[in-house]
Amino acid sequence: MKLTILGAGAIGGICGAYLTRAGREVTMVEPYKEHRERIREAVYIDGVRGELTVPLNAVAAEELTGSLGLVLLAVKSARTLEALENIRPLVASDTTIVSLQNGINEDRIASVVGPERVVGCSIGWGATYVGPGHLSQTSEGKFIIGELSGEMTDRIESVKSVLDDITETTLTSNIYGHLWTKLAMNCVIAGCAVLGLTVGETLEPERNKRLFIKLIHEIIDVAEAHGVRMEPIEGVVDPYVFKRSDEEGIELCFQILDMVRAIHERVKPGPLQDLEKGIKTEVDYITGYCVDRAREKNLATPINTTVREIIKKIEASQATPSPKNLSELEAAAKGKDP
Repeated sequence: MKLTILGAGAIGGICGAYLTRAGREVTMVEPYKEHRERIREAVYIDGVRGELTVPLNAVAAEELTGSLGLVLLAVKSARTLEALENIRPLVASDTTIVSLQNGINEDRIASVVGPERVVGCSIGWGATYVGPGHLSQTSEGKFIIGELSGEMTDRIESVKSVLDDITETTLTSNIYGHLWTKLAMNCVIAGCAVLGLTVGETLEPERNKRLFIKLIHEIIDVAEAHGVRMEPIEGVVDPYVFKRSDEEGIELCFQILDMVRAIHERVKPGPLQDLEKGIKTEVDYITGYCVDRAREKNLATPINTTVREIIKKIEASQATPSPKNLSELEAAAKGKDP
């Protein structure tokens, strides 16, 4: 199977390294020349799975030739349409595109190449781009993949056999349910970025936990309004507990957030890393996606809306990431249980 990965950053580069180590022929498409040239010599990966050094076959988009087989899309969400336009002439009837991105981009991809060429994917592990040629995996986890239609097909079995070379991969008939659950976790991470803290620092105080319970509740309401049944967090934790306001339910929510805190304790939120580098975040495709889908159903999402607004102000140098922003988020949440 011909493998192409669009984007050799944190997620794409690590996927390419493990697939290459497994003996698969992989072409990495990377727009940034310095990083592309470094990983041709060898990409260096460290983090939770230890160290790995692998030379990668990295090219610029204009160097691609021939029809494409399996494409793993790992560019920033804002570059999705640009990346698809670059490969459009090479997309064949049997091309399959899998999004390894933050946010829910499957429908946008399908609008360009057709839903029959798209497989949905939720990623349970995290990574960061340290610098040219250097990537770090920050947490472990699985891939969950599924057809957008919910069918169980030979195609997703084939995709699974490839992704298993990177990490354990499971199949689902409800990929949108998994994508919305992952979106909720990413919206939490965006909220952490607003406070300028690590995930562990943000989710430690009870005051903060109560705010993030309400933030997640908003996302569940939006998913339900769109007919999506969200799937368990990490495959075991019922997300709908975040709709409870009784004492036992709140305590369970605290325990879940403590689990998230333990897994990502020292992790600096991706949006915060972007803000510190002076580059645009993906907030419009994560928190913004939830806010925009809520408006379609005339739902209010005051906390997530405020997270998005603060991050946009920080991008415009009109605010700074700070724990002081908590009071603005709490004002938005006023009147919401718990």
